[in-house]
Amino acid sequence: MLFNGWFVIVAYLVIIAVVALALYAVVRLAVVHALKAHTKWVDSGKG
Repeated sequence: MLFNGWFVIVAYLVIIAVVALALYAVVRLAVVHALKAHTKWVDSGKG
């Protein structure tokens, strides 16, 4: 039978891994954007 215990566990682990990678990518992009905006803001005050 295809839907035995191991298949369900592996499916859940794959889903969790995909969600974790997507969340990591979103957080990383947000941090990079914030750092760039902060650097631009700091540099604009120096002039």
